[in-house]
Amino acid sequence: MALMAVLESDLRALSAEARRRYPAVKDAAEHAILKLRSLSCPTEIAHNEDILHIFLMACDVKSTKLSVIGLSCLQKLIAHNAVAPSAVKDILSTLKEHAEMTDESVQHKTLQTILVVFQSHLHPLEEENMAQALGICLRLLENSRSTDSVHSTAAATFRQAVALVFDSVAYVESLPSGRIDCSSYVSRTTTITDEISCSFSTSLSLCGNLVSGGSLKREVLSKVGNLGLRLLEDLTALAAGGSAIWLRVLSLQRTFALDILEFILSNYVAMFQNLVPYEQVLRHQICSLLMTSLRTNVELEGEAGEPMFRRLVLRAVANVIKMYSSLLTTETEVFLNMLVKVTHLDLPLWHRILVLEVLRGFCVEARTLGLLFWNFDMNPKNTNVVENMVKSLARVVSTIQMVPESSEDSLAAVAGMFSSKAKGIEWSMDIDAPNAAVLVASEAHSITLAIEGLLGVVYTVAALTDEAVEVGELDSPRCDADLFTEYTGKTAVLCISMVNSTWLTILDALSLILMRSQGEAIILEILKGYQAFTQACGVLRAVEPLNSFLASLCKFTINIPNEGEKKSILSPGPKKSEPPPDLRDSVVLTPKNVQALRTLFNVAHRLHNVLGPSWVLVLETLLSLDRAIHSPHASTQEVSTSVSRLAREASGQYSDFHILSSLNSQLFESSALMHVSAVKSLLSALRQLSSQCSSGYSQTLSQQIGGVAFSVEHMISILLNNLHRIEPLWDQVVSHILELADSSSQKVRNLALDALDQSICTILGSDQFLATKESQKQLSDSHGAEETEVGSFECTVVSPLSFLYMSNQNFDVRVSSLKILLHVLERHGEKLYYSWPCILKLLRAVADASEKDLVPLGFQSMRIIMNDGLSTIPPHCLDDCIEVTGAYSAQSKEINISLTAIGLLWTATDFIAKGLGEISDIDSIAEQNYSSGICEDVQDIRTTEVNEPVHMKKLIDYKMLLFSVFTILRNLAADERPEEMEAHRLDKEGKEK
Repeated sequence: MALMAVLESDLRALSAEARRRYPAVKDAAEHAILKLRSLSCPTEIAHNEDILHIFLMACDVKSTKLSVIGLSCLQKLIAHNAVAPSAVKDILSTLKEHAEMTDESVQHKTLQTILVVFQSHLHPLEEENMAQALGICLRLLENSRSTDSVHSTAAATFRQAVALVFDSVAYVESLPSGRIDCSSYVSRTTTITDEISCSFSTSLSLCGNLVSGGSLKREVLSKVGNLGLRLLEDLTALAAGGSAIWLRVLSLQRTFALDILEFILSNYVAMFQNLVPYEQVLRHQICSLLMTSLRTNVELEGEAGEPMFRRLVLRAVANVIKMYSSLLTTETEVFLNMLVKVTHLDLPLWHRILVLEVLRGFCVEARTLGLLFWNFDMNPKNTNVVENMVKSLARVVSTIQMVPESSEDSLAAVAGMFSSKAKGIEWSMDIDAPNAAVLVASEAHSITLAIEGLLGVVYTVAALTDEAVEVGELDSPRCDADLFTEYTGKTAVLCISMVNSTWLTILDALSLILMRSQGEAIILEILKGYQAFTQACGVLRAVEPLNSFLASLCKFTINIPNEGEKKSILSPGPKKSEPPPDLRDSVVLTPKNVQALRTLFNVAHRLHNVLGPSWVLVLETLLSLDRAIHSPHASTQEVSTSVSRLAREASGQYSDFHILSSLNSQLFESSALMHVSAVKSLLSALRQLSSQCSSGYSQTLSQQIGGVAFSVEHMISILLNNLHRIEPLWDQVVSHILELADSSSQKVRNLALDALDQSICTILGSDQFLATKESQKQLSDSHGAEETEVGSFECTVVSPLSFLYMSNQNFDVRVSSLKILLHVLERHGEKLYYSWPCILKLLRAVADASEKDLVPLGFQSMRIIMNDGLSTIPPHCLDDCIEVTGAYSAQSKEINISLTAIGLLWTATDFIAKGLGEISDIDSIAEQNYSSGICEDVQDIRTTEVNEPVHMKKLIDYKMLLFSVFTILRNLAADERPEEMEAHRLDKEGKEK
């Protein structure tokens, strides 16, 4: 009913306007009002031609006011389905006539009515009607007498009409609905990582769905499909500068036609991939047009229009490559080779920038880049298009070193662009501005696009590698490196191939930019790329690229002045001040150095299980950092080296060093989370670093010793953090310590011996070792003196002391080995069990030593054993213990030691007597229990809560021990040394007192 009221109101307005000049229209309007009152719905209006006829009559008189009213009413009737389909031809004829009118309001109403027709049930299905409807829009678009407003409205109307036509084609042909948005022309405020798009596997399935479309490819089109095909062919002809036969348009702006073509290509992919006639137009006509346009310098629209036309051509080419590379293999290869060639031709800078934008778009889309590499670089029959693309981008980056005088300005502009992007500030290039500043900005723009393209390749490799890990084609870097297997998955093979093809080119370009740049934002972005690519190489087990990126990254971590810099510091002017002490240790960490170090720590943490031999590169850098941290002349860039370290710490400006020191410690503490094989690799790298430092001819003595100290310190740190699994790591550490103990440098020997002392005492005193030993002790007792695995390891921990004493010819080392043994016995003697034979054998050898100063050291250990340790020594070692004590009493180098040793033997007799008494008591209790009828024998007594000492005592043959003591004393009674020596000793002691 609302429609009826509106139409009646419009008819009254029409009657009033036509009253004077157009009586026939007035009479028809009044008749239509009466007729309208007899109708009740839009369907009845559609079946009554009088209502439509009056509005067409109003339009036919060509009066502006009547035409506007008539066209408005036509729109309402069509929108409410109140017009019969058979009337579409008359309506289009009326609209065509109104398109020739010069009044702007009429032209706007005409275009609005055309769009309503396309959106309604009157959507033209006949070729003639469709061509006429679209032709009306194009004529208004090309009419030179039309205003700019009409031109823009006509362009928008034609675009919407084209979209409605191809939407109809997709619906009728049962193609996948929806449009795919793959445009790479995103806001320049987004970061490269944000632009990495969908995954490779997803893209493969996506393309598979598009190709199949739920059915096989079809060669026969529906009636609507043929209409779309005719429209596509005419648009292609217009974009090529020709005329449209079907649309009856002689010419059209090529930029507009190309823009519409690009819109169709990017939004109706399934149509080209499923309908053979459309594919043929794409392959033979559209691709031919694009190839010609790429080669030809189009000037039909003047110099001002050429950049826009080039941009549209390149955008269309980009969409063809992104969406149809699998369908148009040859054409895609040609397009890519042409684009790469443009980057190093002598063309206007704006032209090269447009091409670089396209290449960058390919690189930041993981889907596109992965497919291109898979279809071309990995196919021996095709060109390595991705590799060539990467090389062309790297060539653009390298231009900064070709013109030294302008490179600094360009680098500053590049840094500014990255800084703007980091802050979310939009920036753009003004093509028309002619001044030198804009030239520098344009060069910087091209370099920025090239850098972003290379970073896009880096992040694509990283994203695809992560995807391969997620789907199980690659092992996680958290997995054990020893379990590595050959890669066979599609994504994994793609990733490793991309790395092998591009890593060297990418590394050269990124290292150049990182070396020359100073802006914080660009440095952070490049270092993020370093980290992403290095980690991907580690996951892929690509050793050479991994080592190369690590080595390059390490070069940016520490700045050590070279000889020329040192000389300039030493002689700044006529007044030569005293040079600061130890100038060679002066290190200034720039923000770039600090960020590079942070990146290195991130990589090491991420890849600690897979670095393997590459740990050496990391450790060499950490050694330099350690020297800087402990150097009194090291500073950050903002703080002068003349400021003392205490002042820097107090002012809070030394935080970078504290943070880096903490990160360094955390890295080695995290060894507790590594797989054993990874820890072994880290220890091997530390050993290699230590060997390099100890034999380094280019280093000062303090640097050599510092390097060894760094390696040994962190070896011990790793041991301390891996006490829960120390067994597989101990041999590797102690073998290097023993190697260093044989060094010609006293300081190195002292380092090694201190480390050995610390490590042995720490292991024997650890809760983990004690708990494991106690859990195995009963098993050992049940097998007599047979060693268990824990017992064997206890011997392995203590045996280096015996090895040092027996094999090392350096007197100081032998002395130190005995001092370490003394420390072990003082601190952890009661915890030892399996290693007593080794210890007693060593002390026995000391008693026979030719060096007089060694015997007292050995005897100190023996005194501790005899005075405090007899109760904890295994029963089978007590006889050896008494025999070693007897050896000290019989030695002839120190008479005092001999006499003291005799006293220790008497101490042993007290231990034996006490043991014999306790055994007698135990036997008495057993006899009493037996006589009382208690059915418990000696074996049962051993299993009570106090049975452990009892069990041990019952295993000791006290009578045999007593016999050994008396035998030794009998032999000493025949000692040939004169008694005067003893008298002399007692006399001397009396005087001292």
